[in-house]
Amino acid sequence: MKFRYLTPLLLFSLVFTSCNKMLDIKPVNRMMPVSISDYESVLVGGYPRVDYFMKTELMTDNMTANLNIVASPQKELELWFSWSPSKQPDGGELDPYWGQLYTSIYYANTVLDNFNDRQPELNEKELYETVKGEAYALRAWCYFYLVNFYAEPYSPATTQAYGVPMPLSAKDVHQNTQNNVREPLGKVYAQILSDLEQASGLLAGKKARNVFRMDASAVQALRARVYLFMGDYDKAIAAATDVIVNKPLSDMNNMQTYIESEGNARAFALNTGFIDAGDYKNEVLFFTGGTANMNIYYHSNAVFRPSLELLALCNRPTGGSDYRRYIFSTFADLNTTDGKLNGPTLYNMYSKQDKPCYYIGLKVSECYVIRAEAYVRLKQKDKAIADLNTLLVRRIRKGEFVPLKAADFTDETLLSRVLEERRVETAFEGGLRWMDLRRLGKPALSHVYKNGQIYEIKQNDNRYLLQLPLSEINNSPSIPLNP
Repeated sequence: MKFRYLTPLLLFSLVFTSCNKMLDIKPVNRMMPVSISDYESVLVGGYPRVDYFMKTELMTDNMTANLNIVASPQKELELWFSWSPSKQPDGGELDPYWGQLYTSIYYANTVLDNFNDRQPELNEKELYETVKGEAYALRAWCYFYLVNFYAEPYSPATTQAYGVPMPLSAKDVHQNTQNNVREPLGKVYAQILSDLEQASGLLAGKKARNVFRMDASAVQALRARVYLFMGDYDKAIAAATDVIVNKPLSDMNNMQTYIESEGNARAFALNTGFIDAGDYKNEVLFFTGGTANMNIYYHSNAVFRPSLELLALCNRPTGGSDYRRYIFSTFADLNTTDGKLNGPTLYNMYSKQDKPCYYIGLKVSECYVIRAEAYVRLKQKDKAIADLNTLLVRRIRKGEFVPLKAADFTDETLLSRVLEERRVETAFEGGLRWMDLRRLGKPALSHVYKNGQIYEIKQNDNRYLLQLPLSEINNSPSIPLNP
């Protein structure tokens, strides 16, 4: 019988039924995906639906701890904030990030295993190509995250460094798989690019289903990100440009009337998040990773919150009023008890209670800062300045923006400014700040926590790589570990 609504729970019952290292999928009550629509349901169930990157922000310079808060955070969050070598409390074996990403790879591989041997009917060809393209894109997405959490940053010197296990068939993905091999980093990146090439061809010209699924523009934005991380700047520019010419960049000036009616402190204080005002959500290409009203940073009594350093980047003394400060600022009076408890910063991207929204995974503005950085690194200063001005005129209050001039920057200071704008634009989105710190030299950082205790991570610290989970070590005793 055909099964058209295969749920994640049922798929798990199909998957995790064997303790052998190779797995054959067996039907449960004869309910197996058969049609292309069935496999579309499988794929949709394979997108990560819970946080698989947000806690990495706790390890960055975007985060601080409000020491005036009495309530204690979850123990697990403290482990991330203090750069503990293990992020699992009480000696747990499982790493949810590792497990979620490989689960999604299993779903993608399940679709690809079937579709590679399937010839669709003419009336099913568009759906077949859409689902297959999404499967390639989802697999590429997951491997990109895995290598940027658990392996060295990409460079010509690290292509032979240990990457991650890279199953390309559903039979190779299983929670009890044994004797996995960490493929070289360069090989994993080559597979990511191959998958994105396949996805791009299959999704080109196809109508986007919704922003919770990958489409052609999302694939191009991800390609731009991957090429930037690889240092292939010409290709990063080409992929970013493809997005920029086809998708709009929101103008935050559209929020001004709403902000004036509510006032600075109240504009995004309750159930209207920053993303709900104006047309900002229209530039989002892909939402991912869990309902954002469970965000650990924006509640007024949260210990961990955006840093003053981050707020300062969108609160410059010159250059006009930056609307992005509303994402981070409480506008609380720090001289009051309320200000000490609820200030100085808060994360207001999403509404507080009634409007759940998935985390931002990809958006148009990231393509602008990707292209600007690539232009600077290729010594094309004027083009980089043009991209920054295009972005900032839509981020600074109308009438106050003063365009940047190439003559005011050296190549080095312009790169610094581009990276600052990238930091503000992508803060708390997609785990990018942690990934950027890794690729930009693994700098020394410090966090102040309870009783003024200072935690530090040194430059090039081994903790810039997450350790493989104990479950994987137990299943593959000879697998090389990170330092």
